[in-house]
Amino acid sequence: MPEDDKKLAHKAVKVEYVYPEGLQSHFVSNIVVQHQPDYFVLSFFEVWLPAILGVSEEEQQAAIAAIDHVEAKCVARLVVTPGKMREFVTVLSENLTNYEKM
Repeated sequence: MPEDDKKLAHKAVKVEYVYPEGLQSHFVSNIVVQHQPDYFVLSFFEVWLPAILGVSEEEQQAAIAAIDHVEAKCVARLVVTPGKMREFVTVLSENLTNYEKM
């Protein structure tokens, strides 16, 4: 096979970002990051504090005392390679810096 036949052509291709109809947005208040040798797992959780109901302060304190946990609902889980994780951290850091400059 001639040497020229082994070379692959390269072409820049534009990425068009598409948000599917019905895509839900969630308020993420808790993030858990785990890792293995070959990948990272990012889990995003939505936590809503319970409503404290009661007419008197004593009723409200009793309602608070009765709470033994709150539910953290996983709304998204991403599995990424170490390279993508590095890129993700860089993009987040740059965006946070830009936000703080405003």
